[in-house]
Amino acid sequence: MSKTKRPIVPDGGDEFTDEEFATATDRVARARESALSDPKFAQIVEEKGLVVSRRVRTLAALRKAQGLTQAQLTEELGMTQGEISRLERRENLHLTTLARFIEATGGRLRITAVYDGEEVEVGIGDLVDVNSE
Repeated sequence: MSKTKRPIVPDGGDEFTDEEFATATDRVARARESALSDPKFAQIVEEKGLVVSRRVRTLAALRKAQGLTQAQLTEELGMTQGEISRLERRENLHLTTLARFIEATGGRLRITAVYDGEEVEVGIGDLVDVNSE
């Protein structure tokens, strides 16, 4: 008896339900967890992760690294999936928009200036944490 393999990402074009995304994400998470149980593989992932984390990343790459889809961010950002797609490709955007995107993906935006090797965090408008001053 042969088993039919189910695709990791459900079929159906760009229109997926939240349940389809959740089950796909769960399957990927289980596969990753299983692979990371191998100490050699886990060491390689950790070593590569250290290199990757220092690279410049696109907004889409940041979102994907958090295991999120554009559709999952629509409600949080109050945007359509198409608007999020365009946002991820923009070359210039407002800092507050960038901060909202980063927060929606689980991060916090910090802007740092570097002077002669010394880093200084720059607080701009709504991005200033009043508790840190």
